[in-house]
Amino acid sequence: MAHSPPHQPAHGLPHRPWRSSPHRPVREGCELTILTVVMGKHYDYIDRQIRLIEALNPGEPFEYLIVDNAAIGGRPRFSIDDPHCRVIAGVSAEGLPAEGRGSYHHAAALNMALAHVRTPRLLIMDPDLFVVRNYWIDDCLVHLGRRGLTLLGVPWHYAWHRKWRYFPCVHFLLIDLEKLPIARIDFTPAVAKDRRWIASPFARWLNRAMPLSYARLLLESRRDTGWRLHRKFHRRENDFEAMQPVIDLDADLVRPRYLKSLRARWLEPRLPRRWSFFPAEGTYVPPSAAQEFDHPAVQALQPECFVWMGAPFAFHMRRNMRDKRKGWTEEDASRDQVFLNALLEEIGASGF
Repeated sequence: MAHSPPHQPAHGLPHRPWRSSPHRPVREGCELTILTVVMGKHYDYIDRQIRLIEALNPGEPFEYLIVDNAAIGGRPRFSIDDPHCRVIAGVSAEGLPAEGRGSYHHAAALNMALAHVRTPRLLIMDPDLFVVRNYWIDDCLVHLGRRGLTLLGVPWHYAWHRKWRYFPCVHFLLIDLEKLPIARIDFTPAVAKDRRWIASPFARWLNRAMPLSYARLLLESRRDTGWRLHRKFHRRENDFEAMQPVIDLDADLVRPRYLKSLRARWLEPRLPRRWSFFPAEGTYVPPSAAQEFDHPAVQALQPECFVWMGAPFAFHMRRNMRDKRKGWTEEDASRDQVFLNALLEEIGASGF
């Protein structure tokens, strides 16, 4: 594989050659397909993603299936020379609902790509989510089998309170296809229908008359990409496992503004978890319990971080949201790239 030139590390972060961890015995044959959907702004992530996966999972067989949703005329614009990788053209966004079009476009690409999966395990993974755990492929596959799970992954960060909680989402979603055949998987969202309810006269009246009740009603209501899996499995707790996001209740949970009040701090932990803005105990960890993420580059990037089995597992850049942040400039984005490159170099060289 032809890698990019070495990146300039951020101040205070040493540059080391990327390394492979000492080998574990690896399984024979390829058991896992990692499926990711990219647009043009994600292209730069893929080379770094592959290098990190290879460094942390030495000798582990996997296929990396890349769906280029910015393809033109049925031909991918993105290309990469790596034996793990296969690139296919994505789908057109033409004719998809305007509300939530990004979600519909992403889901349509995932659904199309399912026909190209040839392994018994499938991992849906965002291009800007980076796993930092050594041997994570083997650990996740073994855990999936030993626990008899169908689904294993990270949930939506709990700051996005309209998304479902306590259940894996398509940021990182490992699926046992022997338990859940491809023919029974449909990632299509229903956010356009959600929007119609929000625009209804009753919803508008409720938002004006009782805004807090309205906001509480919207908890976990957005039927985004993969919601059908949530509907099918969320009551079957032996079939899935969600990793723990790192949550700072003061800094991360700021909407609605009521959450800053003393009343909220007293009331929310006492409500049934379905109706509370605060996440349930045991479903997240505070920053003090994930101090490995207290790293200069991580602090600069401010990604969403996740813990699994008491150790750092992954961080998610969530670039789509960062691009929309008020006042965010190209200079800020370039600075982010410097920090990210240095951080990934360090993780690949010596672990997290």
